Amino acid sequence: MLKDRTHYSRLKKRFSITFILVALVPFFLISWSSSHFYQMSSLENTTRGLKGTVENRKEVINFFLTDQKNLLLQLIHLYSYEVFKDQGELERIFTAVAPSGIVDLGLIDASGQHVTYVGPYRQKLIDKNYKDADWFHEVMINGCHISDVFLGYREVPHFVVAVADPLKKWVLRATVNSEFFDGLLRNAQLGEKGDAFIVNREGKFQTASRLQVNTLNLKERTLLNYHEGTEVHQIDNFLYVTSWLKNGEWLLLVKLQTSSVLEVFYHARNIDFLSILAAALLIIVVATLTVNQMVNKIERADREKASLDSQMIQVEKMASLGRMAAGVAHEVNNPLQLITDQSGWIGDLLDEEDPGKIRHMDEYRQALAKIKAHVARASGVTHRLLGFSRKMEAKKAEAHINFLIEEVLSFLENEAAGHDITITTHLQKDIPAIMTDATQIQQVFLNILNNSIDAIGKKGAIEITTLVDGKGICITIADTGPGIKPGIAHHIFDPFFTTKEPGKGTGLGLSICYNIIQSLGGTIEVGNRQEGGAVFSIKLPITTGETS
Repeated sequence: MLKDRTHYSRLKKRFSITFILVALVPFFLISWSSSHFYQMSSLENTTRGLKGTVENRKEVINFFLTDQKNLLLQLIHLYSYEVFKDQGELERIFTAVAPSGIVDLGLIDASGQHVTYVGPYRQKLIDKNYKDADWFHEVMINGCHISDVFLGYREVPHFVVAVADPLKKWVLRATVNSEFFDGLLRNAQLGEKGDAFIVNREGKFQTASRLQVNTLNLKERTLLNYHEGTEVHQIDNFLYVTSWLKNGEWLLLVKLQTSSVLEVFYHARNIDFLSILAAALLIIVVATLTVNQMVNKIERADREKASLDSQMIQVEKMASLGRMAAGVAHEVNNPLQLITDQSGWIGDLLDEEDPGKIRHMDEYRQALAKIKAHVARASGVTHRLLGFSRKMEAKKAEAHINFLIEEVLSFLENEAAGHDITITTHLQKDIPAIMTDATQIQQVFLNILNNSIDAIGKKGAIEITTLVDGKGICITIADTGPGIKPGIAHHIFDPFFTTKEPGKGTGLGLSICYNIIQSLGGTIEVGNRQEGGAVFSIKLPITTGETS
């Protein structure tokens, strides 16, 4: 049984989806895993680079702070209190150490009084007393103090380094410009969206932010918890690398937006995505075309099988009809033969009688003549049925094309007459007999003639011509119907293709004719006559018993 077109549409969809999933799922899984791996690798490499930057800056800053403190300690060891108390000597010493970043230098005695000072703020600082300042107490106890960065009188960010002499009797105090720190952090290659700064334990900025930020948000303040070494944190869409310096008093913090870290990765991923999309589209197109071609072949094979099955059913029906016709003909022939014998015997008896003694002798003879004529007519019909039934078996034998045509026409004469259709034949007399399957040839003629009668409808003509053309016999069947519509001639022999109204045709008749003629080594074509109507042209090879 032939499946409808929706079955093949569903089959195409299922095959296409299966092929596409089988091809694309592993493809996307590999692409996703590779993308994830390279993303993690990019983050790891960037994090490693940021940690290196932070540790390098930390080392430089700690070295700078230690260097400033050691510088003052060396000055204390080299010079006495009396030397620093001398304004001229202090100015000479300041001139020597100023290039190291020191912007002023002052001497403070044990009571906290500013004794001598060299720098831009002499008038404001020379008489200032620091005995109540926290940093002064720290220096007198610990011997050293390095302050946070602050503005002070200068309105310029700076910090103070102060060291006491070994006996804690006086203090040498220097102010250092923090611009060195800012320059050190500004030079860190963090891109346009990167930031680096130093904050104290309270979160106050010790250096300027590259992005003009002056406070930490709530989430960033969680980074102020002390830790050893360098740590990496991710908060929202930012990557933070932190490290404590100055004995845990300052926190060096590098901040970088994750999207900027992965910018190169995202660009490469977008290119890969477009490549994957193009490959996926190519896979979908190829899979769809392949599946369509495959399912179309399956559908075509199913239709051919259905056509052959229908043809076989038709052959079986014709064979059954032939056997039934033979049985009917035999059954009818027996009484017909008896009627013929009895009518002949009655005629013989009438011949022996005296015509003068029998009334209505002429009527008796006329009645016998009519009986004999109708019996002869009935016998002719039964003989044709027997001749048709003997050809029902599908096998090749010697056959005359003209005789097969005349035999088929004998079955269609009444139907054609009922439709007022005239059938004209132009049969070449000397056409040789050929080895062919007479039953199938008659089925072809019968199908084509039935189609012609249906196409004409009422009042028309059918013309049948046979002639020998080279090594073949040409048979043309032309009618005066509407002909073949443009655009459907190449479909006319397709299985289940019909131009008849629904329920009036199966679309198998001409397909069966095409297959029969092909199997017999011939050709069949269809076209339109110039004067209107369709014309079927059949060419069969001339094969005899010696050449077959």
